[in-house]
Parts: sequence; C-alpha cells; structure tokens
Amino acid sequence: MRVFAIHDDEIDKNNPIGMLLYYERSNHFIIELCECLDEWNAPLLFASFVKKGIFTIPHQYAKLWVEERVIPSGRQNIGMILKNAKLTKYDECKLLWLSRGKSSQDSCYLKDVKEEEIPEWLVARQADNIYESFPYMDGRIICLLKNDTSMEVDLTKCIDEVPKLYSVIKNERLMSGLTVDSGGYGITFNGNIFVEKRILVENGVVLPIYAKVFDAFAKHCVINTTEACDILECTRQNLGYFVKQELLHPIKTDWKENVFLKGEVTSNT
Repeated sequence: MRVFAIHDDEIDKNNPIGMLLYYERSNHFIIELCECLDEWNAPLLFASFVKKGIFTIPHQYAKLWVEERVIPSGRQNIGMILKNAKLTKYDECKLLWLSRGKSSQDSCYLKDVKEEEIPEWLVARQADNIYESFPYMDGRIICLLKNDTSMEVDLTKCIDEVPKLYSVIKNERLMSGLTVDSGGYGITFNGNIFVEKRILVENGVVLPIYAKVFDAFAKHCVINTTEACDILECTRQNLGYFVKQELLHPIKTDWKENVFLKGEVTSNT
C-alpha cells in the first residue's frame, strides 16, 4: 500500500485535508477526508459526501478524483509521455505522483507519506474496518471488524443503496463469492458488486458468537497454505516471509500446512 497526504494550502497550509491510500495489487484508491472539511471547502467531487457526514470516499469515486489528475491512457502521444517518464507501461499511480496530484479542477496536491506516519485520526477511523466476512443464512452475512466486534447484516436492508444486491441474495453461487475488499473498506461479490463499510455498519446488528456462526465461518473463511499462495500468486517461501513480517497471521500452525483467514489474505491484495 502507498499513502499520500492530500494538501490544499487555501484551506490549511500546515496540515493535510485528507489521505489517499493506494492498494497496488487491486489497483484501488481510497480517500479519507479530515472531518474539519465542510461541503463548501471540500473537493468539489466529494462535497455531496461531506454534506451527508461521509468522510471515507469509496474506491469507485476516489478513482474519479485520481483520473482528473493523470494523463488518460487514450492520449494520442501517451507512448512518448511514458517514455519520457521512464515507464514501460501505463501506471496510474506513478503518473499521479509525477504530477504531484495537481489538477486545474482545484488547488489540491499530494505529498508522499510512509505507512508508519499515518495520522492518528486515520488509524482510529480504520479501527472498525472489516477483516473478515462470510455468508450466514437467508441473505445475511457476518462481518468481523478490526475492533473485535462481530455483526450480522441483512443484505436486503442494503438493497436501496446497492440495488445489485437483489440478484446476489437470490444466488448461492454469488453469495459464496463474497470477499473482503482492499483495506477492509467493504465487501465485494465476484469482484464487481461492492458494498462499502458504512452501509454495512449502518444496517448491521452487533452479535454474540453462536455455534452456527462458527460453523459458517470455518466453512467459508479458513484456507490452507496452498490456497493462500494461489490468491497472492506467490511461492510458499514468499508466504513464509509474509508470516515472519507479521503481514499474515496463521490461525493454526501445528498441522502439515498453516491455516489462514481468507479475508486477511485478500485484504492484502
């Protein structure tokens, strides 16, 4: 993951107005805006979100903000531009950084930030991000949050905001394709139907842990070393390195193979 601070000197010359997170493997951008913003000084694209009190911008809208700041791939002289930038292929994130995220649309610009320098307000906001989720029964799912909360979500209550969920709920195969999205900011079904964390939390009910929850959890979320390597497209040696660096945490290590939570693996893509 790469992290950029979003600055706008017209609003605050000393502090960023938000953070841009980039997940390389999934090519997803997420924007976290500071709560000091209002609908009048927020970037125009996000004014409607801020007006509603929404400061976490999902990847499909964050990508639009990024696209305003990079040269489009269909540009006639894109080959020469990439060559001059010493790029062998079109790379949205690298082109964004070369321009420092500047655009004629606003006065925002980017500064590079190390992961260990992420501000405390962002760390606190990410505390209820999702680290695992799995189907339960009757269109319901279980979400396990990083703050050690578990909740049940009836997806039928989310249909108004995500209409495509109607077809998912009726299809067991689609339901079984549920995975945690990049950074734990939501869930996806088959990689193309996205439900953001905010919607899930607003419609979720905090639960105690029941036996059926554990049964469904074990069936959907536990994967072995071979499966983890396939998801990350890496070798066992690479996987061992991720474990040593505490990027992955085996939940059982005394079998012939380590056993992992699938959501933790997919959220590292």
